[in-house]
Amino acid sequence: MTKRQDRHPRFARRLAVSVVCAMVAALVLTKAVHPQVVVHAQPTVVRQGQVVAVSIPAALLGGRPMVRFAGRTWPLYRMGSSWGTYLATDPTTKAGRYAVVVDARSDSGGSMTARTQVTVVGVVFPTRRLTFDTQHRALLTPNAAEVERKRTEAALRLLEDAQLWDGPFLLPVSGPVTSPYGVLSIYQGQVWGFHRGVDLAVPMGTPVQVANDGIVRLAEELPLSGNAVLVDHGRGVVSSYFHLAAIHVSTGDHVRKGQIIGTVGTTGLSLGPHLHWGMRVNGVHVDPLPWTRL
Repeated sequence: MTKRQDRHPRFARRLAVSVVCAMVAALVLTKAVHPQVVVHAQPTVVRQGQVVAVSIPAALLGGRPMVRFAGRTWPLYRMGSSWGTYLATDPTTKAGRYAVVVDARSDSGGSMTARTQVTVVGVVFPTRRLTFDTQHRALLTPNAAEVERKRTEAALRLLEDAQLWDGPFLLPVSGPVTSPYGVLSIYQGQVWGFHRGVDLAVPMGTPVQVANDGIVRLAEELPLSGNAVLVDHGRGVVSSYFHLAAIHVSTGDHVRKGQIIGTVGTTGLSLGPHLHWGMRVNGVHVDPLPWTRL
């Protein structure tokens, strides 16, 4: 008996080629996509001046991933079995829904992208208008602001990657908030931007305690902030203490939560005894008060 010839040899060959191509494509997709790689954000809704904690499981990753949010990239820190960072907002962050995008490479060399969304809720910040005497008006110059900016940037050029803080942050002093975070400041009729911390009204000489464990990165007099201390708490978190009468720590000191680092004063651009307490997260000035409720 003779074998029956295939009536469609070309169709068979094309079918075989199509099957092979599909298998190759499946292999490529399997290599490039890892469903296990996700980005976690908490919380997913924040007010201007608040922070979002982001974590990316390190398993299957071949190196340090990159995070994009609100028009910039953010540094990442190794946190045990994950990569993590803090995405910060301030009054200049427009209200709306933002994508948090993570770009990474797998341990096998493929590229991966994971994403989630975060909503920033707008806040109606109040306005304060201040008039200074001749002595204080002399400080309101672009040069003074530039000198302070450069000295601060130099002090914070190298920060600790590891988390140094432990639990909620302390209020540095106990007193009423006389000027909250985010207030639009108008000095001598000119807009100087939003208030980058909170002002706590307490008597001259009141001891100031550091809000949490950290390393002192700056302890000196600044043109506008007066006697100032900046403390590095790790992972891009820095607290600031301005207008002090006296400074009791030095640059490089390791400090513990509650340690006295100075006393309340009215140095620099200040109209009376108070403590300006601020917090910056990965370079963005945020509201420090939520950090007391971690």
